Amino acid sequence: MNSLHNEKASQWIDDKSNNESTLHSSIVSNDDHQDIKHEITLASGRKGTPFNIMLQPSPPSSPSNTDDNDLYFEITIIELNGHIAIGFATPSEFKPGWSTKGMFYNGNNITNGSAALIVGFGPPQKRGSISNGDVIGVHLKQRKKEGTLSVVFYHNGQCLGTAFHLKSSAEAALSSFRPCLHVDGKAIVAYVAPGLMPTTSSRNVFSTNDLTSFAGEWRIKQCFRGPELGEYKLPSTVKCILSIQNPSTSRGVLPRGGGRGGFRGRPDVRSTAQEGDDSNKYDLSIKVGNMMRATIGTMEQEVDSEGFTKIQIGPIMSTEMMPPPDEYEVENFLSASLPVLQKMIVDENGNLILNGPTCEIICSAYVKEFDALMHYH
Repeated sequence: MNSLHNEKASQWIDDKSNNESTLHSSIVSNDDHQDIKHEITLASGRKGTPFNIMLQPSPPSSPSNTDDNDLYFEITIIELNGHIAIGFATPSEFKPGWSTKGMFYNGNNITNGSAALIVGFGPPQKRGSISNGDVIGVHLKQRKKEGTLSVVFYHNGQCLGTAFHLKSSAEAALSSFRPCLHVDGKAIVAYVAPGLMPTTSSRNVFSTNDLTSFAGEWRIKQCFRGPELGEYKLPSTVKCILSIQNPSTSRGVLPRGGGRGGFRGRPDVRSTAQEGDDSNKYDLSIKVGNMMRATIGTMEQEVDSEGFTKIQIGPIMSTEMMPPPDEYEVENFLSASLPVLQKMIVDENGNLILNGPTCEIICSAYVKEFDALMHYH
C-alpha cells in the first residue's frame, strides 16, 4: 500500500531561501481512483542557487501496521526552464539552497542535493536532464524485518533500479522522509501519489520493442571481416561498448584538436554534423581503451528488402592513449571497419547489426549496472 496515497490534506512548504523564490500549489483533479493531483509552480530567485520544496506530512486516513511500508509518487513535467531534481528528504535536512540533503535524481545523476553520487544513472537514450513531458517516479520502501530502506527511481515508465539501500534506523525511518523537489530555474509540475505502485525494482533502461530505434548503449559481441565475412574473434579480455545517441540528447560536445590525451581527426567534425536537420543523424561513440567518436547519417527512406536502413559514417575521431595490446588490436579493427559500414538494423531479437561489404558488427543491448548507495551524506 502506498502510504502517500492516503494523505488527503498535505501542503507544500518552501525552504525560505530568499524572498524572490515562488511557490504555488493547488489541487487540480481527483479522479475516479481518488488519486489527488497537485499542480505546482516553483522558481528559484537566484540563478545557480536551487529552491527546495517539501510535502508536509499529514496523518494517513488508514495507518499501516504492516512490516512493509511504501511511499511512491510521480512528478510530471509540464514546463521546465532550468533543472530539477526529484526525490526524498527529511524535515531536519530540509534547508535553504544547496544545504538540503536527501536522495535525488536529476535526469542523469543520483545526487544528495549538492553532489553527484552516481553519474549516468538515467536512461542512455536521453543522456541529459529531465525535460518537458517526462514522468519521474520515486519509490521509497521500508522493510522492517530486514531493517532496510531503499529508493528506486523510474523515468518515463522505465525502471532505473535501486539507487539507495540504507540500514533503517530511528533517524532514517520511513515516516521521516518526505517528497522533495529541488529546482534551479522555473518549473510547473504535477504531483500525484497513485494507489497502484510499480511492481519491479530491477534496472531496465533499454527497450527493444521499437525495432526502428537505434539510440542506446550496445555491447559488441561478434564481428566479421573480409570479402567472405570470416569471424574476427574479439579477445575475451576486451569489452567494447558502443553508444548511439541523437545529438539533441547527447551530453557535451566532441573535443577539438589533438595532442597527448586529446582527439585526433578533423577538428570540424561536430560542427559539420550539426548543420541542417539532426533528426536523421546520430552521435556514435565506442569505448575500448580509447574513446572513438563519429557521426552516423541515416537515410530512413532507403530501407532494403531485409529491413536494413542505409547509413553513412563520418570521419572517426579518437583519443590518443596507448592501450594494452589486445585493446589496441580491436581499435585498429574498428578504425578500419567503421568507415565501410553501409546499413544497420535492430533485428527481431533486439540485436543491433551494422553491415558493410567487408565488415559486420553484431551488438546486444547493454545495460550498465550500478551498486546501490549505502548512504547519501
